[in-house]
Amino acid sequence: QESALNLIPRKYIVNEKKITEAALFNRAKKDKYFYDGKIVNYGDMGGSNDHDFMQESKNLMKELQSDGYLNKPLSVPDGEGGWTVEDLELIGRPCLTYTTIPNHVFDEQEMSRSIFITPRMDNQKIFNRRNSILEFKHGKTYKKMEQYKQELELVPYMIMHLKEVLTDVDIINPHVDIVIDFLKQSNFYKRDFPKFNGLLKTITALNYYNHDIIEIDGHKVLLTNIADVQLFMSMLRPYHESISANLSPKAVDVLNDYRNHRNEWLMKGDRESIGAGITTTEYFNLQSLGLSKQSVKKYFYELFDKGFLKITDKQGRANIYDLSDSDIIAINEDLRNLSEYNYTNIQYELGKEVAERVRNDNFIDGLDIMNFDSEVDTPNWLKY
Repeated sequence: QESALNLIPRKYIVNEKKITEAALFNRAKKDKYFYDGKIVNYGDMGGSNDHDFMQESKNLMKELQSDGYLNKPLSVPDGEGGWTVEDLELIGRPCLTYTTIPNHVFDEQEMSRSIFITPRMDNQKIFNRRNSILEFKHGKTYKKMEQYKQELELVPYMIMHLKEVLTDVDIINPHVDIVIDFLKQSNFYKRDFPKFNGLLKTITALNYYNHDIIEIDGHKVLLTNIADVQLFMSMLRPYHESISANLSPKAVDVLNDYRNHRNEWLMKGDRESIGAGITTTEYFNLQSLGLSKQSVKKYFYELFDKGFLKITDKQGRANIYDLSDSDIIAINEDLRNLSEYNYTNIQYELGKEVAERVRNDNFIDGLDIMNFDSEVDTPNWLKY
């Protein structure tokens, strides 16, 4: 969270620790738009006591996020020995963020408004290797990291520049059906759509200098292209299942662990099972997540029940599980050949010129948000 917030101009971040309802509305006395367009950081909400204390403020912030308006009647002296009632108003839409403990139970209102990011637990080797290398302070790798940290300080200024140059530019996503397909199984698709479509259009804004600004009916427009969608899909690939199928975060960890190591595991010469897939016992012995046998069985069943694993065979009484076909792969293939239906819609709504521009857009093989630019020195711990 700290790394992410360091990439954002400080003027757009409000750090609120242990704020009460009264303190929240006190902001309105100075500026009723105080929270508008801001990222409000409640910090580390570690345990249930923190959440209980902040519950009222969290509810008010959720209301402000949804409605863009809060008010509270307040009795104030009228200057003549009496009292008058004034409304304290907060106007605008903020974004709330905080960190909390693993397996915290979020209520449905929070889940529908939020994007959840959980730390990986399957990368112990790379984590340890990174710490081992960075222990050599003032060494080559350490110096390179410090150099990149300094360069990252430029990013908030880039954001400010982009906000300025895009002030009067509309961003349109002609690939909107891709976002709809991505969210088709989500329990909260009505609220998820503007969140994730907004993320995709943010990628378009960040890639502003790789796009042409065109004019539609007298308005400046930036079109989301296929490369933007590829970056969007690759960024959210690890979270697709938890978004679309409401999987538990740990089940997603197990699924990604299996995906990342499948080929390696299936090639092991000492395996007992034959054919594609592994048993829960094999996974328990191979995994790096520290799960118990009972937990492995629980999460494998959840992944099977949701359609992310399939049973391919049996070994005695034990099922052999393998990966099901991924929606992500299917969507990426759709990007290569957009349907005539899509082009017809774009041409009808925005004109033939825009439709042809979209038609001539290219899918870029291998494009992934995790790939390093050729001019960036890749840290040598990544081979782990």
